[in-house]
Amino acid sequence: MKLIEVLPIGKENKKTRNVLMKESKIKDVEEFKKQLADIKKQYIVIFDDGYYLPASKDEYDNFINKTNEQIKYYTKLKQMANKEMEEKNICTRHI
Repeated sequence: MKLIEVLPIGKENKKTRNVLMKESKIKDVEEFKKQLADIKKQYIVIFDDGYYLPASKDEYDNFINKTNEQIKYYTKLKQMANKEMEEKNICTRHI
């Protein structure tokens, strides 16, 4: 059985990695990660103390808001790194 077949829909149905591995008969964590990465190429998979596919606008909105916060955080880190490199006269390449 493939992981996508046991991945629940909706936050109230979320399942832990161990439960998903057992239900999908995946014995290896690396195989779980590979299948999850493949699924994420086509679907939004949310992790919040368990994995699930979003089932409502609120679940999508929460995912989008958290993603936007992560983007802001990493953008700030990138800016800080570029500034430090400039201050230390390290060859910079702004991306």
